[in-house]
Amino acid sequence: MTLVAMAYTVVVSLASAELIRGVAAARRTGSPYRGRQPLDAGHGVHVRGTLEAAFLAGGPARVADTLIAGLHEDGRLVVAGPGVVGITRPVARDAAEQAVIDAHTAAPSGALHGLRIAVMRSLPVQETGEALARRGLLVRPGRQRKWRVRAGTQIALTFFGFVACAIAALLLSAGDITLPGGSQSPLMDILVLLPGAVFGIVSGAVCLAVTSKQLTVAGRYALRQYVASSRHLPGAAHQVATRGLSRAHPDIRSQLIAAARTRVPATDPADPGPAGHHNAAAWNSGGGGGGTPVWCGTDAGDQDGFACSGSGGPSCSGGGSSCGGGGGSSCGGGGGGGSSCGGGSS
Repeated sequence: MTLVAMAYTVVVSLASAELIRGVAAARRTGSPYRGRQPLDAGHGVHVRGTLEAAFLAGGPARVADTLIAGLHEDGRLVVAGPGVVGITRPVARDAAEQAVIDAHTAAPSGALHGLRIAVMRSLPVQETGEALARRGLLVRPGRQRKWRVRAGTQIALTFFGFVACAIAALLLSAGDITLPGGSQSPLMDILVLLPGAVFGIVSGAVCLAVTSKQLTVAGRYALRQYVASSRHLPGAAHQVATRGLSRAHPDIRSQLIAAARTRVPATDPADPGPAGHHNAAAWNSGGGGGGTPVWCGTDAGDQDGFACSGSGGPSCSGGGSSCGGGGGSSCGGGGGGGSSCGGGSS
């Protein structure tokens, strides 16, 4: 039985080493930055404005909330009654604001949650994520999917393999059966199994946690630096982008929180919608193609992209998260659940 235990340890160790190598390669691929390079603005590791900060902090959902908060602050957008949106002045300063106006114009109703979904899936918002990915601040959706599944599988197989081998050792000992190369003590066989089991489960759990995050080291650094250098900036858009829905104007805060809790329906690949992503093939690294936006998952359980049923990600205002100067994860009611910066899971 000792030989079986040693074989188990070798197999688990080799599988773990391959898993670690694959996860590291998946998170490194496409990024122009390496660990030995300094992470500073001189090397392109910086955030270009509020919308990029919002995307890093919480994905497309946070960007949509940021745009809505900004339009509401200067009176171009109002929310009344049970989450009904009205556009008072259809004037846009950039393509992202125009996407909000277009989404409202094309919407069958003025529901706030419908507007948020359309804005999340709009081309300007999706292209914000692609721009961040090109600069190595985000990992593209789908790139880590295989390794996330493999990490979960390794944890399960390692655990059940350890239990099966341990039970077999005890049964053989109880039957006074000694296999070639086996020991007389089942405890010795279990001790031989234990290091491999621990290594396999721990490495799988670490890789599972790492592949659930889309920010790279450079992305976390850039967001941290942006938050630290822009604390003095006023404006509802900036506050929502960096701190979440808890900083939205009181007139729309509860409405946005309620809209963020609404589950996002899956998109029809053949019909991305009026404000949907019409050029997915140009940068859908996952290969799915069609009209499905690559940066916006269908619900909170879809971790190939940012979860788009809330203003996901951590709020970066108080202490404690991997956003450095930023706070821990805020959830639905306070400004979004999510895990881009090392907070809770999307």
